Amino acid sequence: MKSMKVHAFAALAASPLAFSSGAALAADYFAGKTITVEVPAGSGGSYHMYCQMVQHNLARHIPGKPTMIVRNRPGAGGLVSAAYMANVAKKDGTEIAMIAPGTLTIPLIRPAKFDGRKFNFLGSTAARSAAIWVWHTKGIKSLDDLKTKPVKLAASSFTSSASIFPRMLNKLLGTKMEIVTGYKGGGAMNLAIERGEAEGRWNYRSGFVAAKPGWMKDKKLVPVVATGPRDPLMKGVPHIREFFKDGSVEQKLYDMYEMNFLIGQGFYVPPGVNPEALKILRTAFAKMVADPETLKMVNERRLEWAPISAEDVHKELDKGFSAVTPEVVTALKAVFEKKAAAK
Repeated sequence: MKSMKVHAFAALAASPLAFSSGAALAADYFAGKTITVEVPAGSGGSYHMYCQMVQHNLARHIPGKPTMIVRNRPGAGGLVSAAYMANVAKKDGTEIAMIAPGTLTIPLIRPAKFDGRKFNFLGSTAARSAAIWVWHTKGIKSLDDLKTKPVKLAASSFTSSASIFPRMLNKLLGTKMEIVTGYKGGGAMNLAIERGEAEGRWNYRSGFVAAKPGWMKDKKLVPVVATGPRDPLMKGVPHIREFFKDGSVEQKLYDMYEMNFLIGQGFYVPPGVNPEALKILRTAFAKMVADPETLKMVNERRLEWAPISAEDVHKELDKGFSAVTPEVVTALKAVFEKKAAAK
């Protein structure tokens, strides 16, 4: 899936300012080094696939052609990975991570060892639409059905988006979803659905297209309520924002939390990273997302690809956090109460 933003990235990558930091450093800084791309989840899901795209394609645009590897660091819906990047990861540009959408706003309501606003983003590969999906034999097709029929949804952890969105609906709209946590990644959650341990999950539409195309083709999953960026391919599926009164605290809460998904699959390096390395990586990232060789691999893997520049990612961060008010934080904390999840 291509986007007009790809062309904007191409223009940035071709700019004569791209390597203003010095040709000598650009030529040899990463030579002979290994760059690790950190996945904030287990293998088998779309998060892993996006990180593989970066692993396979970024080095081609980095002077010195470093080796690149992928490392999975699952835990707490992306919090383990974010805390590692903020406090332990090397600051020389050799450790890159993808943010797990939903992670950025966690420090607003509970202690966390990171501040997402301090991460240095290279850009995002895609901001993706998502939905709460239920297995077709369950007979759930609407929000009213979710209010009257209990359903088990798989999630990785209490703080993951696959848990937060269903709990948000439980708390604010009176649905009766039960969230089963403990799965290490998208692959494990899909397997749980196949085994009947779970009856659905919150997930990206493109995540199922990439990992379970047969399910989508045969309409094995029913999208009940949409979240994130609006998607013409989910026409007719009601969006969660439509159920909240205009201007209400609930709607403001959703809008603030949606910041995570307007940024999407954002890649970043730690606070305090070598500024010259950051310039090199941002320029390489801009070239990578617009590269025809990259796009060919993306299409083969059936991944959604709608890049966002580092500058625009940071604009979304500023916009999202500027909308935070005490009443919105109070509402968010209520969603995160353990008792709020018990339905």
